[in-house]
Amino acid sequence: MALPETFEWSQLTNDQSEILEAYFALFREREPTSIGSGEILQWFRDRGRTAPSESLVRTVLAAVDVPRRGGGRPSNESRAATVSPPLTTVRPQTPRGRKSPRG
Repeated sequence: MALPETFEWSQLTNDQSEILEAYFALFREREPTSIGSGEILQWFRDRGRTAPSESLVRTVLAAVDVPRRGGGRPSNESRAATVSPPLTTVRPQTPRGRKSPRG
């Protein structure tokens, strides 16, 4: 599906208007650069609504040219920091003696 030269707001389909509704609902709660097609699809699932295809979401967001998260995997800098569990103290163990062969 080719992107139109200009986006015609008067000719929005139901799917396009629902995608924009999801985007602006997320926009109120998040930074625009953290909103992508995955977040919009999750918004639909959370509300029990039928989600449009991911390619349609990307096409609509690109046609409207709203600020959004770029494609691909998030960079390490933008991911939430995960803290490793604290180290636990291990009791010293005495070495086991060698077992004699059965015989």
